[in-house]
Amino acid sequence: MALQTVVSRRLDPALPGVVTVGRLHGGTADNVIPDTAVLSGTLRATDSASRALLLSELTRIAESTAQAYGLTARISFRQGTPPLVNPAVAADWARVAVETALGREALVPLGSTNMGGEDFAFYLERFPGCFLRIGAREPGGERIPAHSPRFYPAESSLFVGAAVLAEAARVAASTAPQPAGRGLSSARRNISS
Repeated sequence: MALQTVVSRRLDPALPGVVTVGRLHGGTADNVIPDTAVLSGTLRATDSASRALLLSELTRIAESTAQAYGLTARISFRQGTPPLVNPAVAADWARVAVETALGREALVPLGSTNMGGEDFAFYLERFPGCFLRIGAREPGGERIPAHSPRFYPAESSLFVGAAVLAEAARVAASTAPQPAGRGLSSARRNISS
């Protein structure tokens, strides 16, 4: 229960965060007090500093709570994916691409911060880019979450996604600064020589 105070009392209230204990396992029999118990869950934040704070506080609370009862706590943390943050410039590339390929009405901002984990964040640590979602529902069909066993995308969404990604690449290439001597004409020179 004390872990629930980490987000509400230690994290900046303007920043979303998640600390969830999703699994608790202790013991092997109903009538024997276990000598160990394992709690596991997830920790999520929208930036690296908040994530580090949440982990530090989780560790502090677990260790001090265990110590208060004469126990010891051992914390292991698997990093998982970093926070996914779309840089403003790359988000603008995606906005222009969607509006150009599909029209302004096709652009639907998410509207709220999403706390889901996404491995695309590893790419964004190394290269400028933007994570975007392409609607995949059959026209008039039921809304089914992407991570549902019932998910079934409309085949046409593959073509829509390809068109948006191609346009995003064109927009990014036309606006991103090119290192000296590394442009397309330089690559053509190298191929022909």
